[in-house]
Amino acid sequence: MNSRPIRWVLWLLLLAVAAVAIALAGRHGTGFVVMVIPPWRIETSALLFFILLAAAFAVLYVAIRLGVRAYGLPREVKRLAQQSAKNKARDQVLSSLELLFSGRFKDAELKARDAMSHADTKDLAAALAAWAAYESGSAKAATPYLDTIQGEASAKMRDVSKAYMLLAEGRAPEALSLLKALAASDPKNPGVLKMKVEAEMAEKAWDDVLSTLAPLAQSGLLPDAAAQQLKLNAEINLIKGKPADADAIETAWRGMTRDSRYDAAMAAAVAKRLIGLGAADRARAILEDVVDERGHERWDGALAALYAKCATDTTLQQIERAELWLTHHPRDAALLAALGKLCMRQSLWGKAQSYLEASAALEPSLDTHMTLARLMEQMGKRDEAVAHIRKSAELAGQ
Repeated sequence: MNSRPIRWVLWLLLLAVAAVAIALAGRHGTGFVVMVIPPWRIETSALLFFILLAAAFAVLYVAIRLGVRAYGLPREVKRLAQQSAKNKARDQVLSSLELLFSGRFKDAELKARDAMSHADTKDLAAALAAWAAYESGSAKAATPYLDTIQGEASAKMRDVSKAYMLLAEGRAPEALSLLKALAASDPKNPGVLKMKVEAEMAEKAWDDVLSTLAPLAQSGLLPDAAAQQLKLNAEINLIKGKPADADAIETAWRGMTRDSRYDAAMAAAVAKRLIGLGAADRARAILEDVVDERGHERWDGALAALYAKCATDTTLQQIERAELWLTHHPRDAALLAALGKLCMRQSLWGKAQSYLEASAALEPSLDTHMTLARLMEQMGKRDEAVAHIRKSAELAGQ
């Protein structure tokens, strides 16, 4: 409901009451006022005196108000000009944002550069100009814009933007130094942690990757499956990079979580290192443990291939274990080839031939045919050896 008409009616009523009061006072009032300023003498009715006094007060009040307004007019004009400039800068920032998300990066950069002239929008406009320049393909032009951001409140925005751009350009060491400082001041920032993991992976700082992954996984930004895969990758690379010490490698493997310890890729990495260090017995024990723990549903033929490379003094026991696996996976080419190699090591030529030929029939491979060629030579079957060598050459050509 609009209350303005009601206010006007009330004012008219008040003015009417005041007029009636003044009229009655003039009719019945008998008082007068005498002012003597020698040699002048002024005599007037009390009513007229009070009316003139009120009028003088009103004139003086209006004059003072006008004086105050006139005195403050330059400051008001300056304030209005500043407000206008501020509003214009904000409009330019909003326009730059719209252009940036519309893909018009050059226009967005120009708008943001204009908005940098106002102090209130300077830092935000500089960041927008940097992103617009970066997205337009001019990464070098983005850095000067970011360097103009000096405000303490905007420092994090500047450093995160700079770290992202450095990381995208492949300058991981520079990005990592910024990200470490950012993570120290804001340890739960998921965006910073995600970039920090990427930079640490690029720098092969696998211990740091593992320490950063824990809070990143808790943030919810990274799915559990992805976090586990990154963790596993870091642990595998740590195993690969460990010094040539079989005890240290096995201890590190046993100290991992169950999911990591019984992962096929992890077991393969550990076994390869141990075999390379001459600790084939330890590699064999680890592979047997992993295969048994994973069960038949999570069978991985690559582990069987590595199992054949474990040259130990217990080859017969290895053959027995592999043949037990074969009862559950009779058509696994990798397991058949592994059994063939184990039988060759034990000079069981007939069994070796049958296993290798079965493997080649299921899944012809260069390695299997080369192994068959060696076996045929040892058995004195040169023509068959040549045939397998030719088959190997064909597979290599393919």
